[in-house]
Amino acid sequence: MFFHRVITGFVLLFITGEEKLCRVRDTPGLIPREIWEFWTGYYCYNYSNNYRLLFKYNVTRGKYNGSTIPLARINSTTVVPFDYRNSISRSCIRESFKTDHFFQMWVDCCEEAVDCCDNFMTNDNIQPNSEYPCPAIWDGWSCWGPAKADTVEKMKCSTQAYSTDSDVCELMSEKTCFANGTWNQKTDYEVCAVAPILRNRHTFNVIMLAVATVLSFPAVVIFFSFRSFRKNLRLIFHRNLLLVIIIRNLLTIMSKEIIILDALESSESNHVMDGNGVACRVLAFFENAAKNGMYACMLADGFYLHKSIVRVFADEPNIIYIYAIVLTLTFLPSLIWAITRAVHEGTDCWMVDDSSNDQWIPDGFRIAILAINFLLLFDIIRVMAMKLKRGNTSQQTKATLRATLFLIPLFGVHIIFITNRNIVPSHTCQAEDIYYYLSYVMEALQGVMVAILFCYINAEVRGELKNGFRKFILYLESRFGITFGKVRDIHRRPTAATYC
Repeated sequence: MFFHRVITGFVLLFITGEEKLCRVRDTPGLIPREIWEFWTGYYCYNYSNNYRLLFKYNVTRGKYNGSTIPLARINSTTVVPFDYRNSISRSCIRESFKTDHFFQMWVDCCEEAVDCCDNFMTNDNIQPNSEYPCPAIWDGWSCWGPAKADTVEKMKCSTQAYSTDSDVCELMSEKTCFANGTWNQKTDYEVCAVAPILRNRHTFNVIMLAVATVLSFPAVVIFFSFRSFRKNLRLIFHRNLLLVIIIRNLLTIMSKEIIILDALESSESNHVMDGNGVACRVLAFFENAAKNGMYACMLADGFYLHKSIVRVFADEPNIIYIYAIVLTLTFLPSLIWAITRAVHEGTDCWMVDDSSNDQWIPDGFRIAILAINFLLLFDIIRVMAMKLKRGNTSQQTKATLRATLFLIPLFGVHIIFITNRNIVPSHTCQAEDIYYYLSYVMEALQGVMVAILFCYINAEVRGELKNGFRKFILYLESRFGITFGKVRDIHRRPTAATYC
């Protein structure tokens, strides 16, 4: 490593006739290229977020070719430079980081500093001038170009500023060049805090799921309350789908409130997610299974609806077999996922995707369900269109075709349009907010739309409710002698949702 720096220095001297210099924050004057790694390695280490470190080495000073450099004091007799290219330095400094990922972030910071000095800074832009009194500078995380007086420069936030390991949306850090032509040594990275943005998203998701649960639950109660509904296979499928959606909503709310929001609100690493306990992993398993169950119920509901419209004279499916298939599709992918997560020693309560790609196990299953449901919906529309084309334009056929257009929530086809985050052309946080808020609304509305279309505005359900209410009024009149006026007979009138 010594020869690398010496050769680099000689090459620069030969080409330019002068020694290569670069500018870093807090250090008076300019730093020669041959000791640049030492100083920037120190700054990258010193400004590493504390949650990434098990402990932090004390710093002392030493000499290197006559120049002062910072040194990490390993023990009472050993010091090493902050040189990411030196194997001994790397080994010692790695011990102070919690994970290889956090250590690699330090290495990345050092490499970016070297790139800033070698490929961005020149003998011209590192010196202040009348037009750009604030020269190019490395602030410890980012490489800033020259700036005019009394201006605020903006740059994409360095990955060092983020408190999350996963990919985040783009935010802009700010650095001020004062009116007197000097830099504010402290760059404003507070605007890079992504936790408040994620917290707002998850809070919105929790609110939407809670509202959807409240609006959907009465439909489940109605389906369970009447004997005729408990024997109607079509309504049984609708009821089960709603019930699983509500369970999914409740488990998602629990995981976000207890684990995810707890982690986002904690500045330290003593939160539930960091503990990776058994209880939170069990919650993650059942939440994953509930999502699978929702897709399995969508498939069962879509299959029965396809049978009712396309294969009218086919035998009724055995409900026991349907339940067995749904349970298998619910738990089998989640069991495989949980086993692979355990084998790969998954962290973060299994609620954060990692590089093992284990999440593709349940995701692949769900994509397959969506693809099958899409084909079933397409076939239903094809058959109904053929009936209309042949002149079979009965009111029932037309009503069923219109109702089919509202079956997207039942089949879950809308989810296809929100599964790929890359549909957002920009990676700014504002653009991603639009995507996430829209996807959370669509996710919550699925259960609400199923409840509205197949329960609240369904003529069969409304007729049964009116009939039940009439019987209740008659009971009160006969039992207590209370007169409520004439109760008219209720006649059922079919609607589009009745045939779905």
